[in-house]
Amino acid sequence: MARSQMPVSAAAFNAMLTAAAWHDKASYAVIATQDHALRPELGRWMARRARSKVTEIDASHAVQISHPRAVARVIEAAALAVK
Repeated sequence: MARSQMPVSAAAFNAMLTAAAWHDKASYAVIATQDHALRPELGRWMARRARSKVTEIDASHAVQISHPRAVARVIEAAALAVK
């Protein structure tokens, strides 16, 4: 799990953005339906806002650990969709 979540740089909180990438690029989301750290409703709202292609998985917050193949399929689909 340590390799899947990198520390956030403090500079990221002060960065001035001119545009969010999800406005122009395809977005993919994995919603862990049993997540108690990030409520699935909030994840769904963010995914709708970004017009993400959503995959819901019956899993807890560490979905990439408990369901690695399902998460890998989403990553592969996103990578293959890039032109």
